[in-house]
Amino acid sequence: PPPPPPVQTAADDIVLYAGRTTALQGSWQVVPDATAAGGVRVAQPDAGQAKVLTPAATPTQYFELSFTPQANVAYHLWIRGKAQNDSWANDSVYVQFSGSVTSTGDAVYRIGTTSGATVNLEDGAGVGVAGWGWQDNGYAGLGSPIYFDGTPQKLRVQTREDGLSIDQIVLSPVRYTTTSPGALKNDTVILPETIVAPPTPPLPAVNPYEVVIHAKNATTTAGTFQKFADTTAADSTSVGTVDASLAKVVTASATPANYVEFTFEARANTAYRLWIRGKAQNDYWANDSVHVQFSNAVDAAGAPAYRIGSTSSTSVNLEDAAGAGVSGWGWQDNGYGTNVLGPAIYFAADGTQTLRIQVREDGFTFDQIVLSSQKYLTTAPGALKNDSTIVP
Repeated sequence: PPPPPPVQTAADDIVLYAGRTTALQGSWQVVPDATAAGGVRVAQPDAGQAKVLTPAATPTQYFELSFTPQANVAYHLWIRGKAQNDSWANDSVYVQFSGSVTSTGDAVYRIGTTSGATVNLEDGAGVGVAGWGWQDNGYAGLGSPIYFDGTPQKLRVQTREDGLSIDQIVLSPVRYTTTSPGALKNDTVILPETIVAPPTPPLPAVNPYEVVIHAKNATTTAGTFQKFADTTAADSTSVGTVDASLAKVVTASATPANYVEFTFEARANTAYRLWIRGKAQNDYWANDSVHVQFSNAVDAAGAPAYRIGSTSSTSVNLEDAAGAGVSGWGWQDNGYGTNVLGPAIYFAADGTQTLRIQVREDGFTFDQIVLSSQKYLTTAPGALKNDSTIVP
């Protein structure tokens, strides 16, 4: 079942969703999870690594979030996490900040040092862990409060024991100073997210966690693929093929004659949901699918997948299931079946990626491609039929 509705917080409480991470390094990754806040958790798979006894000044395994606290105010730190396989050996992290101080103003738990607040999900030896649970920076008792120097803050979570997932981080000066936001085990509490906007420069034009590609920006069109003028399409441009009644191409080609390519920026260790807005010529179900490949895609385990230059692909089939039909523009992912989501797409490294679409059935055109790690991870950007959504 879906998680319960959010509970109330105090006005000054800071609630961060881990899925909003601004930096992700090493094996930390954003993973879809219907039980998590915002539908995603940030997780580090258990690789059987030894416990890290001291925080690193320059860690290789971490993720970061941003927020703006008040100066000289005591905040209590809480994290909602779950240990892989409910193992106590997968249940702890170090937390650091860019401007944290003690009650007397001395620097403590600072990024770039070996000082950090430890959050250990198991509340004491032999207590055990189960599912989601809330824990602070104390062990078998309340942790000490954290103060800040009044500047916009960067929060860094680095590995202590691999195998932990996190979905919410709370810094509370009011409501949760002495009591937890939820249960220690099998918790279902989703707090309302605090949108804290620090006075930083505007976001760059390219957001590698939310990728939107318009057809007009194709870098290569080959063979029967061509651009079409279409006032109902994004930027009045679509791209695709004309129906020539050719047989369905069951397997993608390693060296196709007919394809279109795009480039975009993406992050490694991040689950993306692929969506395409397309339409089938004459609203005909036999004109409604394509093969999709990438230059550097991997599966959730890190193995190469759907690679350009291979016969591996993920397919997008506009008709949602046999007999469902198609009508006008519609959004579809790489799953087939009513309410069935396709496999998430991952990338082996940060940076520029190439996406190739090749023919599966001719007669299909499209105007938008979305790769979403957050906003559209579990829901489509628009309707399956007769859609009019243009994603900016």
